[in-house]
Amino acid sequence: MSSRKFSGRREALTYRQHFAAAWSEFIRDNFESPEHAAHVFKVDGKTATNWWDGVNAPSGWVVGRAVTDPEMRDAALAAISGAPA
Repeated sequence: MSSRKFSGRREALTYRQHFAAAWSEFIRDNFESPEHAAHVFKVDGKTATNWWDGVNAPSGWVVGRAVTDPEMRDAALAAISGAPA
């Protein structure tokens, strides 16, 4: 494996970790609990708990749902872009 390929993978993992942390912050700031987020996004409790804990980031459809919902849009875009809300 070339060093270029390896460094690209490291950058991707770092961004994935960053995104999971940013999404976790969004979920914690805008929902009362993992169960509340699970209800709103229509996902199972384990998935929402993983978001809450920053273990996993959501799939694209969840992000799309957040940024197209007028009530969540500003907070979601701020969280995932790093911009202030």
